[in-house]
Amino acid sequence: MTTPAPPDSPRSVEGPADTDPWAPPGPASGGGEGGAGGGGTAPGRGEATAPAPAAAPGAPYWPPYPLPAPPPRNGLGTAAMVLGIVGTLLGLAVVLFWLSWLPALLAVIFGAIGLGYVRKGLATNRGLALAGVILGVAGLLISVGAGVFVVAHLQAANEERQAEKNAARARTEAAVQAAEEQAAKERQRIEAERKRIEAEREKEAADERARRLSFGQSYTYGDGLKVTMAKPEPYVPRDTVLPAPKNATIVQVRITVVNTGSAEVSLYGSGMPLVRDANGNLVFILTDGSGRMKLLTGSLAPGQEATGLSAYALPNGAAERFSVDFSYGSGGQRKNVVWSGPLS
Repeated sequence: MTTPAPPDSPRSVEGPADTDPWAPPGPASGGGEGGAGGGGTAPGRGEATAPAPAAAPGAPYWPPYPLPAPPPRNGLGTAAMVLGIVGTLLGLAVVLFWLSWLPALLAVIFGAIGLGYVRKGLATNRGLALAGVILGVAGLLISVGAGVFVVAHLQAANEERQAEKNAARARTEAAVQAAEEQAAKERQRIEAERKRIEAEREKEAADERARRLSFGQSYTYGDGLKVTMAKPEPYVPRDTVLPAPKNATIVQVRITVVNTGSAEVSLYGSGMPLVRDANGNLVFILTDGSGRMKLLTGSLAPGQEATGLSAYALPNGAAERFSVDFSYGSGGQRKNVVWSGPLS
C-alpha cells in the first residue's frame, strides 16, 4: 500500500539515481522503437548499445580558469643602470677613480644578464640594461684613464721631488766640498803663515846670532852698511877734562863703517856705543881733549867710509871681559851689533 503525497508537496523528478549532476552534458539519445515510450532497445546487426546517461537538468558549467603570467625580471637592468651612473660619476671625480671600477664592472655584468633576460622574454627593460652596459664600459674606461693620469701625475711629481732632492743633495755636496776646499786652503794659508813666521823668527834668531860677534868681526845691515870693531887696545888719555878713575883699565874702542849699498845712509844715533864691564854694568866714556876722539855722525854716501874712536875706563875688578853695543837704524828697524870678548 502506498501513501499518497500531499497535493501541495513538490513532485520529485525521476531520474537515474547514480547520475553525477556536475558532469558535462553528453549527446542526447535519439528516439525509436527503443525510446522512452517503447521501453526497449532497437536491434542492431547483432549488437546491443547502452543508452547514454541523461544530463541533469539545470547543472552549471564553468570553463577552465587560465593561470596568471609571471612578472618581468627587470631588476638587473635597473641595477645595471644605477651602477653605471655611479661608476661613471666616481670615475669623473679623478681622486675617486679607485672606487669607480667596481660599480662600473657590476653594471656591465648586470646589464649583460638583463639583456639576456630581455632576449628570453623574461624582462622588458632592454633600454635600461643596455644603458647600464654602456655606462659601465664608460665608467671602466674613465677609471682606467683616471688611474693612468693619476699614476703618471704621481710619477711626475715623484720624479720632480727626486730631482729636487738630487739638486739639493748636489748643492749640499758642492757646499760641503767648497767648505772643505776653503778649509783646506785656510789650513794651507795658516800653515804657510806659520812657516813664514817660523822662518822670520828663525831668520831673526839667525840675524840676532849674527849680530853677536867677537872683537875684530864685521856685520852688514840690510841697507848695505857694514860695521866692524877692531880689537880693543890700551888707551893713554891726554888733556882729559875729568881725571881718569883710579884702579881702572882704559881701553880704546874703534868702530869702522862702510856704505856698501846703493843709497845714502844716516848715522844718526850711532855715534856713541855702549860699553859694559864683565859684571854687565855700563862704563861711561872717557872725555879726552886731545882731539883723538871721533864720533860717527852725519851720513855716508854709497862707497863712503867713516871711523869712530872712543875710550872707556874699565874697573880693574871687572876688566877681564867687556862688551860693546853699536846701534843703527830708525824706528822699529833699529838693530844693534854687540861685540864681546876678553880685554886682550
